[in-house]
Amino acid sequence: MITKKEIKEIHKFLSEASNPLFLYDDDCDGFCAYLLLKKHYKKGEGMIIKSSPKLDVNAVYSVINAKPDLVVILDKPLVSQEFIDQVRTPIVWLDHHPVQNMNNVNYYNPRKHRSNRPTTYLAYSVVKSNLWIAVIGCVFDHFVPDFISDFMKEYPDLLSQSPKDIDDIKFSGDVGKLIRIFSFNLKGKITDVKDSLKALEKIDSPYEILNQSSDSGKYVYSRYEKLNKDYIELLNYARSQINEDKVFVFKYPSSNTSFTGELSNELIHLYHDKIIVIARLKDDEYRISFRSSKINIRKVLEKALVGIEGYAGGHDHACGGAVKTHNFDRFIENVKNLVKKK
Repeated sequence: MITKKEIKEIHKFLSEASNPLFLYDDDCDGFCAYLLLKKHYKKGEGMIIKSSPKLDVNAVYSVINAKPDLVVILDKPLVSQEFIDQVRTPIVWLDHHPVQNMNNVNYYNPRKHRSNRPTTYLAYSVVKSNLWIAVIGCVFDHFVPDFISDFMKEYPDLLSQSPKDIDDIKFSGDVGKLIRIFSFNLKGKITDVKDSLKALEKIDSPYEILNQSSDSGKYVYSRYEKLNKDYIELLNYARSQINEDKVFVFKYPSSNTSFTGELSNELIHLYHDKIIVIARLKDDEYRISFRSSKINIRKVLEKALVGIEGYAGGHDHACGGAVKTHNFDRFIENVKNLVKKK
């Protein structure tokens, strides 16, 4: 966990800023971290970063154009030094991926203190408000926070009083449903995503969404319902392709909405003895999500990518990445050969 001193530093940065710009990863952890900070400090704008795990110079123009007096980076594992240098604005970077050593950035990462708590947890440690959003972000990132008991007291009907494990919370009941609702509203056309983000910023209670008791809640729920139909169809098709191989590879075309993260999470829950590789074709590369219950998949990928045009990064058992189409088959063979040695 980050220290009390670091929490005070983050709070000071955000309290004193008049126009912060939040750059957050396009998953539920990054978004929930943003939502917690935006709702608490009630200022600034958010910008979802969907392109890759790395925040680089391609985002500089948009940042400068927003004229922020503080840039807050949330849940991005990699940030280029060129981006930091060209922005020329104070930067606060909250993350929980492997530690990076960059210059001229205020960097907060629990891994420095031998912890791996999600970025949402860090944000909640600063604001201590909107508990339900904090739980959604943490559980999405496969982490049961120490404030889960407070959540069960405040929302006893949304979570079983004795969940078996993290998967029981994540894939059943209303908390799991809220995670999927949040995740699916971050998908699709950028105009639709922006409308969803505006709606979610207005929502003050999980019941607004689950009971569709406000216009914002209705909008968010309706987008979820539409995308969930596509997701269930794709999930069922992926499950029909399961075989005896230790490494299960499932490819699907770019014409579909990207469900790589959701598919890999649910499939590793259902088939925990396998290595799950979900690859979505996008232009001349496959955007890939990797999951493993037992093997350190991050270390496997580091070796499998040698001589391959691509990248990957993330956690020990959950990674994302991309590989050029002409290298994909060789890359998968590398992964399979390395897994055999484990």
